[in-house]
Amino acid sequence: MCTLIILYRSVSGFPIVAMHNRYAPVGSVEEPPRVSQGKFRVYHPLDSHSKGTWVGFNESRLFAAVTDQHTDEKPKAYRSRGLLLLDILTSFSKASEALNYLKRELAKGYRRGNFILADSEEAYHILHDEKLEVETLNPGIHVFTNLTVKDWVKMENVPEDLSRYMEMRKKRALELASSLKLTEVNQIIGGLQLIASDHGGEPGTGSICYHDGMNWFMSSSTIMTVANKLKDSKINYCRGNPCKDQFVDYSHILFEGSALEVSEKSGNLAGKRIALCLTGSVASIEAPKLARELRRHGADVTCYMTQAAVDYGVSPYVMEWATNRPVVLKLTGMTEHLPNYDLVVVYPATLNTINKIARGLADNAVTTLCASTDPTRLLIAPAMNLKLYDNEILRRSAERLRELGVTFVEPRLSEGAAKVAAVDATVDHIIKCLSASRLRGRGVLILTGPTRYDLDPVRYISSKSTGRLGYWLAKEAFHRGCIVKVIYGPGSVTFPSHIPIVNVYTVEDMLAATLEELKKGIYEVAIFSAAVLDFKPTMYAEEKVKSGSPWRIEFRPTPKIIEEVSSRYPNLAIAGFKLEYKISREELLEKAREELMKIKASLVVANDLSEIKGDRHKAYLINQKGDVKDFDGTKMELAREIFNLIEERLF
Repeated sequence: MCTLIILYRSVSGFPIVAMHNRYAPVGSVEEPPRVSQGKFRVYHPLDSHSKGTWVGFNESRLFAAVTDQHTDEKPKAYRSRGLLLLDILTSFSKASEALNYLKRELAKGYRRGNFILADSEEAYHILHDEKLEVETLNPGIHVFTNLTVKDWVKMENVPEDLSRYMEMRKKRALELASSLKLTEVNQIIGGLQLIASDHGGEPGTGSICYHDGMNWFMSSSTIMTVANKLKDSKINYCRGNPCKDQFVDYSHILFEGSALEVSEKSGNLAGKRIALCLTGSVASIEAPKLARELRRHGADVTCYMTQAAVDYGVSPYVMEWATNRPVVLKLTGMTEHLPNYDLVVVYPATLNTINKIARGLADNAVTTLCASTDPTRLLIAPAMNLKLYDNEILRRSAERLRELGVTFVEPRLSEGAAKVAAVDATVDHIIKCLSASRLRGRGVLILTGPTRYDLDPVRYISSKSTGRLGYWLAKEAFHRGCIVKVIYGPGSVTFPSHIPIVNVYTVEDMLAATLEELKKGIYEVAIFSAAVLDFKPTMYAEEKVKSGSPWRIEFRPTPKIIEEVSSRYPNLAIAGFKLEYKISREELLEKAREELMKIKASLVVANDLSEIKGDRHKAYLINQKGDVKDFDGTKMELAREIFNLIEERLF
């Protein structure tokens, strides 16, 4: 018995989201999600007896699942339905092709059931009872249990209580699934986990989280989100009842046996060869994380370690796992110090090692590699006690290395220590060092976040904005080597410490800070992604307005920041944003073109608020020539696309 919920083409970027609660006869044994290889790689849990599955998807993003159809007396089956599902997933990429095969196979005498086949374009429910009925699934929420009732389905052999329990579960599952906010995928997964553990009042045979204690038990719950990009898909699995046990993320199996072996985040470091050098600091425990993160951005990483790094840090075997390459511990006849790396990263770097590098000493694998590397291809991340970090000789060594072109990633000063820079910050600096962008060295000013006006000491009016897109715009600018600064309204995101920000509150604050920055004459690009209020209250109540009392608030227009900047700085390349709500694509583009002409922008990003869901962002990018580029992706991807267009069109 099972309960299956499918959200088909309801979540942006994830055409198939499914939760499958499996109820099995006592004595059944299953194994957690794994990979099976045929023509296509398949990701699925496994029944230990039949060696088949009840839910899964393949690398072509074809999804398949099955539940029982309890209208027969379970005659001996021709073959396991789980094996049939694996046949389909290992052999087909399209639901329509798999459907034809399934219909032929079911005629051979399989047990009755409800089969689901779905890809990003088509989805089918195949009811296998006394006859076969195929129904096309439309986008939306679909729930399947172990009994699908049709006019032609004979119910004589179905116990009344079984029918009632099936209907209870289906109704409850549909009710709960319909209440999900279909925006951010991790929130949806969390919601499905709650549904999987739901008792609808009390645990029992009629609850989604099944409890019997006699002949059947709940063996597992599996949640699969199949994304447009395979790397973004997710697999969560809970053995037993979710009300008692935890879900475990098995998404890592998507990369088992592949060349990636780690999930891909970007191609920013694709093809780059990086040497990661560890020295004698406890902070080297962060190095495996850094190695994995660099690989997620496409880099090939080779690790070098001093003996002190081995003694006080991590095992070479750990670094071999993290890099997927042998670790260099000493120099041999293989001339390990001579490879032409794109970047040599010393992380963490002790006082001893920094001073040696500054003086050209070469007495181990790390210092010899650094001595043979051009200083402009060296990046050093110090880590040591604060007393050592304040050492005058170290300071002079660092100054000399900077003069030679070495990049330093500043440590975090706390608890009496200069702690090695965070992994994310180090990755940002590495990407910047290796950037070949034409925007490198150019000034970029980014306005982001909301603006706000106080109404009384406890209330305010504001615009809907977190500053999240501005965060990714700033990161992208930094990655490309730009001189970036952010004018930031009171949003909810925290920017990296290596990206300078100016905090503002009102529209006037934002305008004043923007004009002050532009006076410096270092900016060639300004991106206006802030949600600037068009109106502000005419008065402020000095005391809290009492609850329940009438309150009349009048508003007047606020200054137009982008228009003011455009008129004062006609040579500034401006990227503007146009936000509307629930209008047609044609209307939105027309308004964006009007904005483009009015402010003489180089680029306008047009959005409809109703199409911005969580981190997913639908937009239209329009340049001065009137060319329109449709976009549908994450905010990080949108930031990258905006900078691609700025770089292509302007520089």
